[in-house]
Amino acid sequence: MHKNSLVSVLIILSISIFLAWSISNAVDDNLKDNNDSEEIRLPSVAGSFYPRNASEIRKMITEMLDSVPEITPEGEIFAAIAPHAGYVYSGAVAAHTFKQLSRIDFDTIVIIGHSANSSAVAFTCPVDYFQTPLGKVPVDKEMIKKMEAFHKGIKANRYIHREDHSIEVQIPFLQVLGKDCMIVPILFGNPTPEKCRILADAIIASAGDKKIFVLASTDMSHYPSYGSANMVDRSTLDVLKEMDVGRLFDHLNRQIDTQTIPNLATAMCSSGGVGTAILFAKAHGANHAQILHYANSGDVPVGDKQRVVGYSSVLLVKTADSD
Repeated sequence: MHKNSLVSVLIILSISIFLAWSISNAVDDNLKDNNDSEEIRLPSVAGSFYPRNASEIRKMITEMLDSVPEITPEGEIFAAIAPHAGYVYSGAVAAHTFKQLSRIDFDTIVIIGHSANSSAVAFTCPVDYFQTPLGKVPVDKEMIKKMEAFHKGIKANRYIHREDHSIEVQIPFLQVLGKDCMIVPILFGNPTPEKCRILADAIIASAGDKKIFVLASTDMSHYPSYGSANMVDRSTLDVLKEMDVGRLFDHLNRQIDTQTIPNLATAMCSSGGVGTAILFAKAHGANHAQILHYANSGDVPVGDKQRVVGYSSVLLVKTADSD
């Protein structure tokens, strides 16, 4: 009996050691790959925000890009804004931005997504690649390291990026366009004009001789009715045209503080990225925000007009008369 008990204990101990070893060697599902030398952020919203099948993604994005009318940019483009909802809702608006990006070259695109409501300035994701069903896109880890060295408030945090969709949904557009570029994925901290300035300065200081483009990934108003969304979003876009980050933040805060729009949760969900894009573009001489397209989720057949989210496509450009 004593011998059997000892055997049982040894078996349980062996199982426990094996499980502990397995757990210690496990890698988060969103950061693993068959090649142990590569750290890859795997897709988290393929099959929900956009198709899981590569051919379906290409077909969907190509059709959206083809449906965008020819619009002449009003100057040299340094940064842009695109929405980040599911493609059935916001993809046609995002396509307006990416149709313009197809005409310009850049070595690295800095994609700034959601705000994490943290005291940090921003969070990078220093993996080797971001992957979608269309393949892998390299991350500019050299630039990320320089940005983190520039300011201690810019921190590496792979795990905060695991389930985020605001960066991921932009990448298939770049892949369908055939952009041979690297990305710098960033989630903002707690948006303020000063933190936007820090992040914009960090991007500029870390660029080296690379041509950098900044894409702010944001939606507009969240959850008002269709008519109210049109009203508040148009007012926000009017303020955005002034290219004044302080004024933009005052406007966004006022929309929430006054509570004049029923069910309005926010007027812009990723204002930190937009503020950073404005300051980055202005540092390169940009003086104009060109609104390419606006719509909201109530404009699509499956949308609910009683509760909508707004979307905009915007270019930040340097017009010829600014020289």
